Amino acid sequence: MTRPLLLSLVLASACLHDTTPNPVVAAPLPTAYSAGDAEPAPEREPSVERRADAGWWLQYDDVTLHALVDRALRNNYTLRQRFAAIQQAAALRRQASGLRWPTVNGLATLSRSRSVGFFGANTSDRLDASLPISYEVDLFARRAGDARAARDEVRASELDMEAAAISLSAEVAEAWYDVVDARAELVTLTQQRETNETYLELTQLRFQQGLASAVDVHQQRQQTAASRARLELTTGTLAVAGQQLALLLGEPPGSVDVASLGPEMVAMPELGATPDPGVPGTLVQNRPDVLAARRRVEAADRRIGGLVSARLPTLTVQFSPGWQWFRTDADLTQNTARGFTYTAGATLNVPVFDGMVAAGRVDQQRGVLQQQLEQLGDLVLRALVEVEGALVLERQQRRNLELVRTQLAIAGDTLAASRDRYRAGLSDFLPVLTAIQAQQNTEVQLLDANRGLVSQRIQLHRALGGSWPASLTAPEPSTPTEGEDPAR
Repeated sequence: MTRPLLLSLVLASACLHDTTPNPVVAAPLPTAYSAGDAEPAPEREPSVERRADAGWWLQYDDVTLHALVDRALRNNYTLRQRFAAIQQAAALRRQASGLRWPTVNGLATLSRSRSVGFFGANTSDRLDASLPISYEVDLFARRAGDARAARDEVRASELDMEAAAISLSAEVAEAWYDVVDARAELVTLTQQRETNETYLELTQLRFQQGLASAVDVHQQRQQTAASRARLELTTGTLAVAGQQLALLLGEPPGSVDVASLGPEMVAMPELGATPDPGVPGTLVQNRPDVLAARRRVEAADRRIGGLVSARLPTLTVQFSPGWQWFRTDADLTQNTARGFTYTAGATLNVPVFDGMVAAGRVDQQRGVLQQQLEQLGDLVLRALVEVEGALVLERQQRRNLELVRTQLAIAGDTLAASRDRYRAGLSDFLPVLTAIQAQQNTEVQLLDANRGLVSQRIQLHRALGGSWPASLTAPEPSTPTEGEDPAR
């Protein structure tokens, strides 16, 4: 069952200036997630209450992850760009708000003039000082609407920063657990290499005793070499994961020593119950990117009002108090005058014809508003799909994990049976080799399945909007430093 996503949900406090009353976003908003209750997990518990002062990553007992996310939130350059964007929006807001106040200037003029006539030379000195004040009366709330639109843009920039912080925390978690996964795989592959080397020694011993063929020895040598090669590749994967983590932390590659980061972490964390996604309607209220899009819709709508008001008459009042001093010297006489002065007036500007330029600006802004509405509808749908997909994939990943565990148990039994038959001389070495390969491949698959489950949980937190620390503060701005020109 679906219901239309009314624009009133998006523009709760906006005043539409479009000719179509109460337009709607053509996007259905379901009353429940289709994957949410399709298969309730037996271990499901009430999710941790979303708090604005806590990050989703704090739900995991992983102090290294906590520290890495904190470092990234302080130093990541992408997040720094978002803070800079907030500063720009705040400056534009101050400009828009400043236009609602009178403008005051201080003027002072000092002059001397000399003229020559039939009766001699005349010299005059003049000093004028004034304080012109001009104020545009906001008859149709044009300036007020522009100021509110600028405030909406500031809030949208802040929400962009929050969305970037959530994405950054998820990326850091993914990079960190890539490191942990590579470590776990190194441990498993090292054990497999040692096992293969043991089997190789046993096979060589049986060959020397005439109980095995040279083919058996060569096959086991190949298996041992393959395990060593895989170990080398995983070592490279660990190094690359450390470089990606350094990038997210705002540090150069090689600066992060992955060996010193939580060395005790060689396995994926316990995830616990799947978070309760709630109802889709809460997604519109929780995801910062959706809230930012709503703010920009409101800002675009307010700007329509400002452009409409710009086509109406404007009234500007002026008042200029001043002080004047004047002195003349002529024919050996001197005259001096001084005193306070003022000028007051008002100007009414009534637009008559501008070649339809103003009307075109209004139509252009209406197109901007429509574009923002369509983007909002698309963003809401994408957010719903992300949550649905994360729920489905986590559920399927849990199933896959259980199946891989079953496969691993079967592979262990198969290897034991094959080994017993080989020792008893009832079969050659090939079934043993096949069983070894199957077991070792399944061990790696189990690691991948555990890593995939953690990744799906992280993406679910990200899709739901996650909780994030409201205490995020702007970092110290980066300053350019002098250095050698890299082009030299």
